[in-house]
Amino acid sequence: MEQKTYIDRLYDLTLEYGPRILTAMLLLIIGLWLVRRITATFQNFLKVRKVDESLRPFLGSLVDVALKVALLLMVASQLGIETTSFIAVFSAVAFAVGLALQGSLGNFASGVLILLFKPYKVGDLLSVDGNTGYVAEIQIFNTILSTEHCKKIIIPNGKMTEGPIQNVVCDEDVQVEITLLLDSDSNMAAVRAAADAAAARCPWRLSAHKTEVVVTGLSRDDMKTDISWWALGKNYISTMDYMHEALREEFAARGIKIAKERRKETV
Repeated sequence: MEQKTYIDRLYDLTLEYGPRILTAMLLLIIGLWLVRRITATFQNFLKVRKVDESLRPFLGSLVDVALKVALLLMVASQLGIETTSFIAVFSAVAFAVGLALQGSLGNFASGVLILLFKPYKVGDLLSVDGNTGYVAEIQIFNTILSTEHCKKIIIPNGKMTEGPIQNVVCDEDVQVEITLLLDSDSNMAAVRAAADAAAARCPWRLSAHKTEVVVTGLSRDDMKTDISWWALGKNYISTMDYMHEALREEFAARGIKIAKERRKETV
């Protein structure tokens, strides 16, 4: 009699929970198949849109995990497990982690935006917050610049998106300009001749563009003069350094003098 009672209970439990378990298993199998298809489709979409290769695996795994978590909650709900408490605990944990890592999350979000919209790329010359260097690597949290002296500058991506950036694209023509204070009695024809002679010696100067010499300010003792050449972005710093040395030599040969710094008179 007792054995029959156990069998009856097992039969009742099978009738009650059997359809739920079968439905949950079917939902899990079909759901995992759909998750794989959706994730693969999303990865192909990112590839077609030419999203950065370093960002595609992360976004793909993010979508995959999110869909699987949603699927597990659906399966648990189908089995009759109360999921409200799990969602509440997960939300509280996510909120606490978000507060603790708000700086890192901000850098992460900025990194995603940089990789998506590409305001700069590897090889470009950037000036950011007083730091200048070539982009060596774009990471999720940081951008790494490399200077001419082989030093690495690691800048959080939040800094890269919150302020202005001067970007010299490596494979485009850029104007390399220096500003000098010359004596006010300097002969402009001689200044232009010196600038042309110095430019002709520069190995990185692009001859398709003319040398420009422009007076942008005058005073009793000096005149502010902008001198510019053109070069490829990747040669920007080398051209800038060469300009200073070559112009100094050409000015000395032609008797052109740099204005002396005026000292403030004290009473």
